[in-house]
Amino acid sequence: MRNSILKSAGSAAFMLTLAASTAGCPVGDDVYVVFGNESGRVTQRWSIGGRFDRSLCRTYGADRMELVIRDMSDRTVARAYQPCEEMQMSVRLPEGMYKGDATLIARDGSEVSTTLELLPFRIIADTTTPVDTDFPTSSMLTVLSVDAVAASEDVDEEAP
Repeated sequence: MRNSILKSAGSAAFMLTLAASTAGCPVGDDVYVVFGNESGRVTQRWSIGGRFDRSLCRTYGADRMELVIRDMSDRTVARAYQPCEEMQMSVRLPEGMYKGDATLIARDGSEVSTTLELLPFRIIADTTTPVDTDFPTSSMLTVLSVDAVAASEDVDEEAP
């Protein structure tokens, strides 16, 4: 699976290159990470219809999750992508308050979900801030297999 891809705006960005295997994701292997004086991480987990069931990504045609992080003045500071089946990603950010948007994206780049607004969160140095997001089935714009939705397993509370 391809590692998380983080593109960041700003002149203080440094480029790191990951040795990642490809999974058909049409984004590059370059990773731009913002380094502040002190930094921490936000770890976002996502579920679909209240389930951490990787097969639902295929059911709805979701290839990857897009996370757009903005500071409190609405300036985009990071844009990250992770394969949908991973059901989580982590992004390193300088200390501060942030908000963001999460959208499930198809292989062709089209949206397969509505964009969900994340509640504001705080990054504290040397800590991980958890942010969980659920895409209710009503937020999904496509269904590739109705049978797969009916046959999906019960919620796995321990998934990734």
